[in-house]
Amino acid sequence: MAEQQTIVALASMFFGAKLKGLCEQSGYQYKGAIGPSGLLSRIEEYTPVAVLLDLGKEDIVISEIVPAIKEATTAPIIAFCGHVATKELDEARACGCDVVTTNGAITGSFESVIQKALSL
Repeated sequence: MAEQQTIVALASMFFGAKLKGLCEQSGYQYKGAIGPSGLLSRIEEYTPVAVLLDLGKEDIVISEIVPAIKEATTAPIIAFCGHVATKELDEARACGCDVVTTNGAITGSFESVIQKALSL
């Protein structure tokens, strides 16, 4: 079991609450962040096993935050947003996110998505 392992996330308030519950049900500690700089601080503070990145957040520039995350940690980056946001999904893939998925997939198959990311 993944007891005491931490997942750090930059997500909207709605998804943050949902992800927190999913993390806790799966045995992970959830640490949400406010803004890109808050995310980088959380990564430094908690050494997460994975980083969740909500591509739908208005305060992020994908081409800037993904390289910054990669510089801060070797943990896999799981990026997600609505299925119609194809530009953001494509940009996250191009920037090197380890898993790029939809909101529905992250909430509907959370443990599978995490396990996929951790096995990369």
